[in-house]
Amino acid sequence: MNWFYYLNYRIYKFYQRRKDSTPAIASFFACITLLFLNIFIILAMIDFLWPLSYFDSKYNALLLMFLLALLNYLLLYRKKKHVDIFHHFDRNRELYRKWDLSTTLYIVGTIVFMLVILIIADIRNHR
Repeated sequence: MNWFYYLNYRIYKFYQRRKDSTPAIASFFACITLLFLNIFIILAMIDFLWPLSYFDSKYNALLLMFLLALLNYLLLYRKKKHVDIFHHFDRNRELYRKWDLSTTLYIVGTIVFMLVILIIADIRNHR
């Protein structure tokens, strides 16, 4: 769970550098989107092997996104819990510095895998 908190923290810090942004909202939605994309990638890979009816409705995706948002809110953002957690990461920066590479690889890897899945799906649909 700490790694997930740290992912939120790193995205928060990235958007905190921009003066015209709201970093808490950006980190909240960015982490939800990354989690959603990971679940979507797994479901798409399963669907390539065994067709699922999960993709038949966009409401399934909206429900999943809502549940991820609710979970993220309850675990981290409710009652401003994120402020204390992010302050802990600020105070112990050297202790968590080794996690920077894994968070960056996670973000880049998620985007790359999503693009690969989209390319494979496009190729399959044009056969």
